Amino acid sequence: MREIFENLNKGGTYLKNVVLARLMGYFSAIADYPNAVKCASLCIEAGEKAGMLLHPSLAYGLLARAAIASNDDKNAVLLTGRYLKLCYEHGLYEYFRLRMAYDPVLKFAYDNDIEPEITRQMMEFAGYSLKKVYVETLGAFTVYQDREKKKTLNFRTKKVRELLAFLLDAGDRGATRGATKEQIFNALWWDSESKNVKNLIAVNLAHLKNDLACAGIEEAFICRDNRYFICREEIEYDIDLFERTYDEFKTRNTKELATKLLSLYKGEYLYGFEALWAVPQRMRYRKIYDDVQKAIILNQW
Repeated sequence: MREIFENLNKGGTYLKNVVLARLMGYFSAIADYPNAVKCASLCIEAGEKAGMLLHPSLAYGLLARAAIASNDDKNAVLLTGRYLKLCYEHGLYEYFRLRMAYDPVLKFAYDNDIEPEITRQMMEFAGYSLKKVYVETLGAFTVYQDREKKKTLNFRTKKVRELLAFLLDAGDRGATRGATKEQIFNALWWDSESKNVKNLIAVNLAHLKNDLACAGIEEAFICRDNRYFICREEIEYDIDLFERTYDEFKTRNTKELATKLLSLYKGEYLYGFEALWAVPQRMRYRKIYDDVQKAIILNQW
């Protein structure tokens, strides 16, 4: 390996780019990311000087992934934008089918409005599910049909709206998550005089499915092992971002993350819902908010 680097400048620019690109791939494959980043940087430097951008395009992707993984948002924005533009200009779409490797780049681009039209095309090509519904639960419960959060989604009844909130609260992972019909009934219709519980819930689930279909979501929920789960692939849920940011804050404990958490907490969880099932999470998120405020004071941020 040392011999390769020592003789790298003796070859032409094209050969140098090919060698660096292959080394970049090799080091990535063996999880030697510092050397992979080094080769990617050298590949970009050599290629851009000579106007040969095929291999540097891929190198930008590796650097973008590295910046995202290390939470270097400033560089991640620049590198991701450059990477997407080069891929678009050179028709490099196939790499985005490597979902495990490139989903983080597309998600970062999507979340940060980086080259939105190119990002949308790449996502569609890769089979990445674009979000169609945006749910806010910290503060007033609101469901939007657009990222700009200007167009709200209407529901047939308040109970259908509450059913969505309950199923989101119930979660979508693990054997104990989701909710049975009995749990749904006890949470939402405990005061109902209906003698046909199954029909009552089935009708409201059908209404929920139809309402979400208006936003383009064809599969609103699934039933597995007699438990109902909301399908989250096409739903952006503010709690997901809040939880991820809090997990990161517990690890890194920075002023930036603390400020972000406070900005995400827009009010009491499911404000206005007189629902006992929402109380545990309501108390938990409030405690997180209070703890972060204390951390800001303690650290004099």
